[in-house]
Amino acid sequence: MFDCVVVGAGFAGLAAAAELSGKGRDIVVLEARNRIGGRVATYEHEGTKIEVGGQWVSPGHDSMHELIEAAGVSLVGPQEGALLIRSQGAVYRSSAAPDRSHALTPFEMADLGQGMLRFRRLAERVESDPTWAAANASWLGQPLGRWVKANLRTPAAQQDFSAVLASVSEGMAGDVSLGQALTTTVQGADLESLFAVSGGLKLRRVLGGMHQLADHLAAKLDNRVKLGRVVTGIDHDPDAVTVRTETADGTPAESYRARRVLVTLPPWLAMRLEYNPPLPSWREEVLQRNTAGHVIKAFVLYPTPWWREQGLSGQMSADEGSVRVTFDISEETGPGIMMGFFEGTEAASMSKRSRTIREVAFIDSLAAVFGDEVRRPHVYLDYDWAADKYTRGCHTPHFAPGVWSVNGQLLAEPADAIHFAGSEYVGKHNGYMEGAVRSGREEARVILRELG
Repeated sequence: MFDCVVVGAGFAGLAAAAELSGKGRDIVVLEARNRIGGRVATYEHEGTKIEVGGQWVSPGHDSMHELIEAAGVSLVGPQEGALLIRSQGAVYRSSAAPDRSHALTPFEMADLGQGMLRFRRLAERVESDPTWAAANASWLGQPLGRWVKANLRTPAAQQDFSAVLASVSEGMAGDVSLGQALTTTVQGADLESLFAVSGGLKLRRVLGGMHQLADHLAAKLDNRVKLGRVVTGIDHDPDAVTVRTETADGTPAESYRARRVLVTLPPWLAMRLEYNPPLPSWREEVLQRNTAGHVIKAFVLYPTPWWREQGLSGQMSADEGSVRVTFDISEETGPGIMMGFFEGTEAASMSKRSRTIREVAFIDSLAAVFGDEVRRPHVYLDYDWAADKYTRGCHTPHFAPGVWSVNGQLLAEPADAIHFAGSEYVGKHNGYMEGAVRSGREEARVILRELG
């Protein structure tokens, strides 16, 4: 019998497994894919590495920075050069971080500032005063869009405020509750920084690919990671579990007996497992009343990063279009690579269309800012995480209004010998690699205390 079975070899699962193994516990990690890393993945196109998954770290991501140092890899910051900002139909060139309030009138800027101040103070109160948050759970359960309209007076400020929050949560303001937005979106970064591309969460990346960190964690596990093992169900009681698996083609495979199991699947996949006996009704309600965020990460490759010759950084910020932000993720040698996102409702719409149509939409969005030079010969690539059957969306979940404020923060509570971890199960750094690593390590310590 194992001490613990870890379901999933993403960053939460690998971090937890390394913590448990480091304390001498007998563990096994079961991963459905034929690779480790979860939503961190590096693919190759004609010898060029493309990071289709998680890629960015920022100040405050302390666990990730510790991991980066331990792995001996280097960080690279944004490309130097001017940023292009498209706001209300006009394109501006700026050497500073692109400020989404650039084209607002003084009155609209003041309105936006007041809304940001109210939102930040409310977030601080929710975080520091759980008693108040619990007493006001019903009010915090209102749709975020309703709060925005009630607290920002001008349509332009409302649009900018909602657009920034949507870019982080991959959903429009009406799709999430106020309480969820406060606890899962803002606590991971200063709100004002979200209005500046280079000053916000998407700041630095690992040279050579984030997958190196997954490899570093897995190297500590002495071949205890089993790939191609799809977990289908968990039989459990307070003292032990039996984890049932099958292969990718549906053929029944081994069962694993353990004193504990740690499920690191996102909630929308965790709910698909068969639990015997069933999980408590409140947990099933929380799992069932959430949907995954939706992001398509897209890339355009050129023979060289031609925009650098024009003194441009490759970054843009736009207030309209299918793609609102781009980044230069070219390496020191090799092709020029510009990356951007289809997000939220735009991603949901584009996922139903062909890659050719997505390419046209992507290039048109860039051409509106960079000009027709983006139409020069290129290669277009993208990755739709909602179409990945072992992910089905990223990077943050959206709970129905009222669900997160009442039960969301109980999502990581164990059920008998079943534990849960992952970036979706935490309030701070929700949806980010930092949240995944922290959650995995913290839940591993809980399991260690239970095992004695």
